[in-house]
Amino acid sequence: MTVPYDGPGYTTRAFEWPAASPASRPLPEGSTTGIAGGLNFRGRNETGCDPAAMTAVPFYSSRGEFINLAVVLVPMSEEIMNLLRMAGRIEPLSPSKRIRDFLIRIQRTKISERIEVDGFLILRQPPHPPMDAAYYMLSPLSPSELKNLPKDAPRTYLVLRITEKSEVSGKLHSGAYVKASGVIDAYPWGNMRMLHVERLCGEDYSNYWLQYKDFALRKNEFEALFMDTLYANYDLEKALIYSLFASPTLMGTNKPWGEGISFSAIKTEQRIAFSVWEALRYIHSLLPWELRLKREKWVEYTDPFLDIDFRLRDPNGTNLEYYTPTSRTLLKKELPAPKWAEHLFKNKKAVFLVSKSSKILPDDPVAYLSETPFILTEPVAYERNPELERLMPNVVATIFLERAKVGSLNIGSKQVETFRRKFEEWLAKNRNEYGEKFDALRLSGMVFETNTRYLLSIHLLGAMARFEGALKRSIINDVLLINQELLDLWINEVPEKVLLRLLEEYERYVSSDRRVNLAISIFMDIEATTVDGTVTKDEFFRALLKYGFKPADAQNIIEGLIREGYLYEPLSGRLRLIR
Repeated sequence: MTVPYDGPGYTTRAFEWPAASPASRPLPEGSTTGIAGGLNFRGRNETGCDPAAMTAVPFYSSRGEFINLAVVLVPMSEEIMNLLRMAGRIEPLSPSKRIRDFLIRIQRTKISERIEVDGFLILRQPPHPPMDAAYYMLSPLSPSELKNLPKDAPRTYLVLRITEKSEVSGKLHSGAYVKASGVIDAYPWGNMRMLHVERLCGEDYSNYWLQYKDFALRKNEFEALFMDTLYANYDLEKALIYSLFASPTLMGTNKPWGEGISFSAIKTEQRIAFSVWEALRYIHSLLPWELRLKREKWVEYTDPFLDIDFRLRDPNGTNLEYYTPTSRTLLKKELPAPKWAEHLFKNKKAVFLVSKSSKILPDDPVAYLSETPFILTEPVAYERNPELERLMPNVVATIFLERAKVGSLNIGSKQVETFRRKFEEWLAKNRNEYGEKFDALRLSGMVFETNTRYLLSIHLLGAMARFEGALKRSIINDVLLINQELLDLWINEVPEKVLLRLLEEYERYVSSDRRVNLAISIFMDIEATTVDGTVTKDEFFRALLKYGFKPADAQNIIEGLIREGYLYEPLSGRLRLIR
C-alpha cells in the first residue's frame, strides 16, 4: 500500500503487510468494488484490511500475497488555490473535499493519540457494536450532503465510544453538528477508526461553514455568479444578492425582528410575477436542504454499503433559512406563504424571496415589510448556471463568514446616526419633489410608513455591510439610491384611483394650514428615526428653526399641535404623534 503525504515536496511511505486485523477476515470477499471509503473499504485477498479509515482507488497487482493500493490524500495548498483563481478557476467546496480533509486528519493521528474532530452526530449504532459502552457514529458531511451523495461516492464515518466518564453537553440529536475530543483507536470490526470520547458538545451550525475561509468567494466573484444567471433590472439583481446575506440583528429597537430579510417583486400580470418566481425558485433549489425554510425538519437516508438507515434532524438553528413559494397558487395569496410561515415573515425570522401576482396597493402587507418591494415593469429571465451550481457551497460559506463579521447593528451607533441624518435629508428631498403624494404613502400601514421604512432601510444597510465586508460610509448612499428607485416606482405605478383615495385619507388627517402641515411632516421625519417614537420638544423646536420658522412661530405651532390633538406628551418634555 502506497500512501503519499502532503507537505513541502511530499514524501511517500510504503506499507505492505502479509496479514491484518483478524477481525476483518469474516468480511465478505470482493466487497471492494470501484471506489470505496472509510467504513466501507475492504482490502481482501485473504490478508484482511488496514484498520484505518481511508478512501482509496484500488489498483490491483500481482505481488505474492500482497495487495498494492495507491491512496492519494494530498490537500490543495493555498498557493495552488491562488493559481487557480488567477486562471479564473475556483476550487469548489465539495463533499469529497470535506471527506478528504476528515480522512487526512484521522489518518495522521496515531493510535492512542488525542484528537479533536467535528462533524454531524448520527445516533445510530455502527455494525456489531461491543456491549461495554454506547457506540454512535460521526460523519464529516451534513444530513443533506449524505443523502445526496451518489451511490458509488466515497463515504466515511468515525465511531464514537461514549461511557459514563465522557463529558456530554449542548443540544444533541441525530444530525446535530458537534465537536468531539478524545483518544483515537481502531474499531474492532472492519477498518474503521474509533474515538474514546472524553468530551462531546453540540456546536452552532454556522461554525461548520466558518472553517472554510480559503473557499470564500471574493465580492466580484460572488456578484458575477448571480449576474450571469439573472437577466433583470440591475438594482433588482443587486437587491437579491444583498438579501442572500440576510441582515444583522438590530439592537436598541422595540421591534422583535430577527436577521431575516424580505425581497419581493409585485405585478398584476401573472406572466411577469411567474417569471420572477421561476428565477427565485431555481436559486432556492441550489441551497442546501438545511438552509431551506420548511416545516418538516427530518431527512431519512440509507447507506448503500452498510444497508443501515439513518433519520437525521436539521442541524440549522439560525435565522439563516430561505423561503420561496413552492407553487404558483401561493403567488395569488395576500402573503405568498403557508400559514405556519406567516409569523416568521412578520418577525423576520427567515429570508423570504417572493414574487406576488396582485394589484399594486400601497397597503400591501408584503411590500409593507419588505426591504426591497419592487414593482416589476418587465419579465425577469434566468438561465441555468453550471458554475453557480458547482460553487453553491462556496456561496454558502461566504455568506456565513460575512455574517460572522457583522452580527448586529446598534441603532445608537455613530454609523447608524450618520445614516439617520442622511435618511432625514432623503425624506425632505422627496417631500419637496412629490409633495402630498409622498406624505400619503407614509401614512400608518402604507409601504413607506416612515418609522418602519427607516428600520427596513437599516436592515438593508446591514445586509449590504455583510456583502461589502464592513459597514462603510459609501454604502449609506447606495441604500438611499435603492430607496429612491423603489419610491419612484411606487409613485409612478400606483393606480390613479388608489392614489386619489389615499390623498383623501391624508387630507382628512392633516390641517389645511400649510405651515402646520409642514410642521407635522417635519415631526414625522424626526419621529421615524427614533427608537421609541417620541421626540423631545427641544429637538422638534430646533428642526423647525432649521426649516425657516421664526422662534416665536415655532413655539406657537408646537403648542397649537398639542392643543389641537395632533401631538401629546406621554412624558414631560417628550412628544408623540397621535395617529
